[in-house]
Amino acid sequence: MPSKPHHSHHKPKHRWSLRASTHKDPRPPGLAPGALVYVGERRVPKVTFRVIDYTAESVRELESESAADCVAFEGSDSPAWIMVTGLHDVERIGELLRAYGIHPLVQDDILNTNQPPKVEDFGDYLFITAKQLTDTTGDNGELFDLQSFSAILTGRVLITFHEAPSPVFAPVLQRLREGRGRLRSMGPDYLVWALLDAIMDFYLAALYRMEERVVALDEQLMQPGGNNQLLAEIHSLRTATHFLYRTVRPMRETVVALQHSESNLLSRSISPFLRDLYDHSWHGIETADHLREAVTAIREYHTSVLSQRLNEVMKVLTALSTVFLPLTFVAGVYGMNFENIPEFHWKHGYLFVWGIFLLITVAMVWYFRRKKWL
Repeated sequence: MPSKPHHSHHKPKHRWSLRASTHKDPRPPGLAPGALVYVGERRVPKVTFRVIDYTAESVRELESESAADCVAFEGSDSPAWIMVTGLHDVERIGELLRAYGIHPLVQDDILNTNQPPKVEDFGDYLFITAKQLTDTTGDNGELFDLQSFSAILTGRVLITFHEAPSPVFAPVLQRLREGRGRLRSMGPDYLVWALLDAIMDFYLAALYRMEERVVALDEQLMQPGGNNQLLAEIHSLRTATHFLYRTVRPMRETVVALQHSESNLLSRSISPFLRDLYDHSWHGIETADHLREAVTAIREYHTSVLSQRLNEVMKVLTALSTVFLPLTFVAGVYGMNFENIPEFHWKHGYLFVWGIFLLITVAMVWYFRRKKWL
């Protein structure tokens, strides 16, 4: 399970709402296919390139703002990982992608942060898109930071594209620098699996955190007097669990596409790791679906409790109204302004009427209790 993420103070946070996860498309209708237009929010001041050229024995790194420097730096026979952070500078990103012969339609998809997760085989390279998620609960009241993730996998180079710095891939980068695990001894196909696995780990971390909130809400609902003013929290959890389900579910299709791919860029050695990633994605979907059902059950229970309380109140009010109905009738009869009403001249008429009131009240309350209506 990944370590607790550290968040940049300068990075804007995105809520899990649909408005935050889908950006307005500025492209006019009828735009030529492959025209490079960035669809998304500018989340970093400038686009940066980081090249990590590695072998089993060593790692070389270069951070630059020039695409030409990246192409010149990475070796001709060793694997390399090029990380592009920031997507708003379409000219520089287009320059890098053209240097590796990437199709214009793929370039357009990379710059569109609304692009759904998918895997496409172009022969010389694979194009992979996904959504990376970070649990930012407690940071300025936000729940999740959602970003678009794209990757170009060639036989020797992996190019990844990120909207902004994120803690999701920090463990992978650290393992690569320190030479731990298989990263240095295997090709870029194993590296792309490691990145997708890191995305899945953060999915699961967010799901476990959400599960704790659902359990806490359920316990609060069971406490005496704990049912008041919970509707807003239930609605918030319901929206969040639906969002997590929609985010986690496409990962399974992405992994299945990689497992069934006949591309020579994916070696047989990563097949067991893809199966493990598939298991994790299935577990994530099951957990997200369970959370949706749990929140729905809590909502239904909360609604039934409120309805029961309303019924109890209405029952008491109805009983009181029924008791006062004959009393009102008696009071109305003797409140008429007629002179020839015999009881008006009784010496004890006032006490007699009060006796009728008390007798009716006691009789009706006794009857209601006998019928268990009160």
